[in-house]
Amino acid sequence: MNKEAQSKTGPILAIYLTGLVIGGLYMGMVSPARTVIQNGFGIDDVAGIWMINIYSLFYAALIPIIGKLADRRGRKTVFTVCVGIFGAGSLVCGLSSAAGSFGLLLAGRVLQAAGAGGMIPVANAEIGTTFPPEKRGAALGMAAAVTGIANVLGAGVGSAIIGLAGAENWAVMFYASVPFCVVLIAAAAAVLPNRTASASAPMDLAGSVLFALFVLMLLLGLKDIDFFNFATTIVQPAAWLPLVVALVALPLFRAVEKRAADPVFHMEYFHNRAIVVTMAVSFFIGCCIISMVLVPEFAEFAMGDPAGSGGYYLLAIGITSLFGPPLGGKLIDRFGPRPVLVGGLAVEGAGYLFVALVAAASPSPALLVAGLLVIGLGMGFAMGAPTNYMILENTRAAEASSAIATITLVRQVGTSLAPAILVGFISQGTGMLGYQQMLVCVAVFCAISIALMAFYRSPER
Repeated sequence: MNKEAQSKTGPILAIYLTGLVIGGLYMGMVSPARTVIQNGFGIDDVAGIWMINIYSLFYAALIPIIGKLADRRGRKTVFTVCVGIFGAGSLVCGLSSAAGSFGLLLAGRVLQAAGAGGMIPVANAEIGTTFPPEKRGAALGMAAAVTGIANVLGAGVGSAIIGLAGAENWAVMFYASVPFCVVLIAAAAAVLPNRTASASAPMDLAGSVLFALFVLMLLLGLKDIDFFNFATTIVQPAAWLPLVVALVALPLFRAVEKRAADPVFHMEYFHNRAIVVTMAVSFFIGCCIISMVLVPEFAEFAMGDPAGSGGYYLLAIGITSLFGPPLGGKLIDRFGPRPVLVGGLAVEGAGYLFVALVAAASPSPALLVAGLLVIGLGMGFAMGAPTNYMILENTRAAEASSAIATITLVRQVGTSLAPAILVGFISQGTGMLGYQQMLVCVAVFCAISIALMAFYRSPER
């Protein structure tokens, strides 16, 4: 890349990385404030959890559609609009406090999900295609590191804002993003190039609606299934009704896609072994990532610490996970994504086994932190950059946003499905045994991903 090109890519990279920071922070920022917010509205945990659930559901359902729009209408346009939607959603969430309306908060969270559903995959797609193949891994590693930092800091930033502003002023947490979104919109409009494919065919609206309905209903139904008590929970209306709707929507979606001139989802992906492997591995990576939410609970049980204190142990994962993405990205440029991903998964799996078999058997803060540091190191290499690189090297640059959105969706499905399995191990086990089985299960997820990578071949190597 010559100096003139580097001078252009620097500001572009800065803008897209800022979008990743904003989107990533609000992935976890609301979780520690949930009880404060629901107390302000006078609602219980059953209703309050929906401020998190509704975000994850609509983020998963809309991300492929917005990715497709970005490839058709231009990534600059879609990214800028999505930043505006995210900012508007944050404003609505803040105003819900003054209005005393929990429904308004949920509406704002849907808008935030739609905005993040464009900001995150479009930023990764543009970063991956702006840089030449020999520097793509390093760029994607930087993007993964920024996203990881934002996700790790999200809960802490949320707690800090609540602590400074006061529990009664939790709306400040949402208002805080609005000025950043305004500045980012102005910078994006002035700096970003608008690369777009020639899309003469009409947008696949029917397919988009059916696909969003399928994803929403699938995740909604799976969320209420206890896989260790499957026969009892599957017959509950909260589980079977949305799953039936999903099963009805799927064949309708397939029929519409066969006739669509420009389908919203590339069905041909399922005929490409490398892409199928990438999607399968992304699913299990999502399962591993979401396991982090159970680490504080395990730490509190193992160490006998008071409730709410276990979150500090996540810092061990966060610290070492920051080193993996940039270094892993450079290794990808040199050796390809497969050895980097396999190595990261192996280290991560070994960390989970150490925590399950050593730290849990002889609980001590030193052993637990040591195991979590190993998990974070492996996770840093495996999370984000390798699978993003894999999908980009197997698809056309013109469909990069759609491709990134596809594996992001698959990863999100993993994060939605795995908690029911992992919590099942905890509830079915006796005391520490349940947690040990849960940790071993995550190590098995890593092992399955490593086995799947045996079938992956990079087309450019």
